[in-house]
Amino acid sequence: MNYNQYQTPYYETRPRKAADFRRIARHALKGFWWLAFGVTIVAAILGGVTLSGGGSVSIGISGGNFPFDMSEINTPETPDVEGSVGIIGGAEEGAPNAPILTPEKAEKFEKALADFDFSAMAEIFGDDYPVLALILSSFVLLFVLGTVVAFLVYIFVSSPVKVGYQKFCLNVLDGKRSSVTFDSLFDYFRRGYFKSIGLNLCHSFLLWLTRLPALIGVIIGSVQFLGTLPAVLASETPDALILSWLAFAGWSLLGSLVTLCIYIPVSYTYSMAHMIMADYSNVGAIEALRLSRQMMRGNKWRLFCLDFSFIGWILLAICCTCGLGVFFITPYQSVSRAAFYHEISNRTTPEDVEFPSINPEDYFN
Repeated sequence: MNYNQYQTPYYETRPRKAADFRRIARHALKGFWWLAFGVTIVAAILGGVTLSGGGSVSIGISGGNFPFDMSEINTPETPDVEGSVGIIGGAEEGAPNAPILTPEKAEKFEKALADFDFSAMAEIFGDDYPVLALILSSFVLLFVLGTVVAFLVYIFVSSPVKVGYQKFCLNVLDGKRSSVTFDSLFDYFRRGYFKSIGLNLCHSFLLWLTRLPALIGVIIGSVQFLGTLPAVLASETPDALILSWLAFAGWSLLGSLVTLCIYIPVSYTYSMAHMIMADYSNVGAIEALRLSRQMMRGNKWRLFCLDFSFIGWILLAICCTCGLGVFFITPYQSVSRAAFYHEISNRTTPEDVEFPSINPEDYFN
């Protein structure tokens, strides 16, 4: 593809808008849609791309993905029939609410919480709530094992795949059929492997720092929630549990809002780092981040508008194709971002940043 058919020297044309980058991406993807579809599926499985519309999988009660059916947890005195109120229930409609724990068990539970003794917690709930006891008894093992495996995959597999996916998108934009191959997704397993790992670690650490307010909010909410939980479980008032949960949710929401205000500008500041490394394999991790920061000065809002312009397609893909269409929207958006990168790298002057092949004179003389 001759990208320059869409481009004149930067000082003679207006900056492109979102529609222009989408048009360039559609033209570049002609003949490559199904290949891009397959590459995106593999990259998503390996953690090398975040699907458009937030397709990353999370496990949590608030997200509706908790891996157990909480309706299975019922007291033995209150079978799962009409009139029962489940885990916080009384025996019959109109009857006084029975506490989940007796005062003796509540005292043991408070001590187990203070000691983080999940086995003791499981014993407390074992007779009346076997499913909950099973969760508690295996919590530490599953949490540690899952965290270690996820971390190792993220660092040693996802890192080169992230850069390889950006390389694939740049190859699509260049339009050279010989270079648009499935293998380009794994290029950085063969070259620049440790550089891609370093970039992923540094980039992830920067984004993790922006999430500290949300983490602090969750910690404060958790301490408050767990501090009142033994008394709440021993209470005959089910509203107490709801109020404790709302307090936790309030602290978490406050921290998340603060995080959002910090995360968005920082994520866009360093959004081109993987693209830069994919374009120039000799660039190191810190250098790629620095160049991305300089390159995105004055361009963060433009890239945000480009990403936001896909919201209609994302909603359509989710609603009409049960999410399958997202695997077409993601390469469409990624190649549009590659076109955006092409423009802003050409528009960066040599006085702003020292970087190979971003001087416009290299392209137009």
